[in-house]
Amino acid sequence: MKIFSQFARVLSLARLRPFDTSTSGGRSQERYRRAALTTVTAGIARAISLLTSLISVPLTFRYLGSERYGIWMVLISLISVMGFADLGIGNGLVNAVSEAYGKDDRQLAKEHVTSALFLMLGIASVFAVAGILIFPRMPWLRLFNVTSAPVAAEGARAFLVLYCWFVINIPLGVVTRAQTGLQQGYASQTVGAFGNIASLLGLLLVVALHGSLASLVFASTFGVVLATLLNGWLLFRDHPWLWPSWQSYRRSSAHKILTLGAMFFVLQCASAIGFASDNIVIAQVLGAAAVAAYAVPQKLFSFVPMMINLGIAPLWPAYGEALARGDQAWVRRVFLGSLGVTLAFAIPQSALLVLGGPWILRVAVGKSLHAPMLLLVVLGIWGVVSSASSVVGSLLNGAGIMKAQTIVSVVANLSNLALSIFFTRRLGVIGVCLGSIVTQVVIAYPAYFFIIRGLFRTLENTKIAYALQQAAPSP
Repeated sequence: MKIFSQFARVLSLARLRPFDTSTSGGRSQERYRRAALTTVTAGIARAISLLTSLISVPLTFRYLGSERYGIWMVLISLISVMGFADLGIGNGLVNAVSEAYGKDDRQLAKEHVTSALFLMLGIASVFAVAGILIFPRMPWLRLFNVTSAPVAAEGARAFLVLYCWFVINIPLGVVTRAQTGLQQGYASQTVGAFGNIASLLGLLLVVALHGSLASLVFASTFGVVLATLLNGWLLFRDHPWLWPSWQSYRRSSAHKILTLGAMFFVLQCASAIGFASDNIVIAQVLGAAAVAAYAVPQKLFSFVPMMINLGIAPLWPAYGEALARGDQAWVRRVFLGSLGVTLAFAIPQSALLVLGGPWILRVAVGKSLHAPMLLLVVLGIWGVVSSASSVVGSLLNGAGIMKAQTIVSVVANLSNLALSIFFTRRLGVIGVCLGSIVTQVVIAYPAYFFIIRGLFRTLENTKIAYALQQAAPSP
């Protein structure tokens, strides 16, 4: 009960008026306030996104028909594959800005933002040139697997629109990452929710006017860019000292962000191997028909870590800022407290989903899908394990412990893939999830325990050394 009362107290800090940050206690409350605001706004934004999807998906399916709607899904999948296009630079910028913010160094923050923007512009330029060269040579008929040349041409035009938005969004990503580093994720979440609504209204307009697939793609995606531009205006209006300039580019900042970004990129790729390979493993080992028996229940249980992540993600930049200020006690207290709250939420929620899963799945998809109780139990355990991993990842990201975290993630996720194949061949669909659980508990958790213990020990030694230095008589 104490954990839940602490959680309620943190959420009660989600107010618009900031706290006085001239004192240690005020800075602590301000971190809580910004994290709570980001959590609340992220939850609202996620609900709005879900609502717009519930409206837009059936509407666009009926309007486009199965073939053209399938092309749209292929386009989205192609862009999703390129989701790591910034090479982790955005995540590196989060760490760099949060550290500069913790040091109250505005010039350093500006240098980081400027350097990251130039790097992003370089990446966007490469993708733009690649698009110009490759687009005319793409075998659209074979890519979309359609027989009609006009339908393939319409899909190609839609891809061109989507690809242009993708290239534009690469440098614009600096805005939301800088906001995150300043612990102002609530601003990007709020404006992003309005962007989703704007896209839905644009989609409804295109359907009413009987527009093309390319027009539909434009209408459904322009809200994201519009929201990012508005976020940029808000960011630089409130922090004019962050505005990028040619003179603020620093090779040292670019190198730091690139180094952090590279490790984040490897970390993201390793996680993708571990988490995105489940359905592929099942399809290859048991056949495509067996995928649904795992994928549908897995979607249900992903609700628990998703909700946990809404509350944990804002702590990432808060940890970085607190460590830059030398507030080690706050970091330790919040980490242990967030781990306790996470387990107190994830364990009963996962247990409820295990017990109510058969009924929920029967109502949602009918009796055609049978999910064994053992599968639900394993997925419930994975929900708890994954939630706890989010807490650890947030701390390590904020502390900038990327090399060790990347090594552990690569080893764990490659082992996960091998174990998933091994268990699936012997135990069926539960094997992929069981492989994930075993690798996290046997490989990742012990390694993270020693990494975090070493972090806190280093922080404590640094604090003691600083105190001794301050107490020593001056010569």
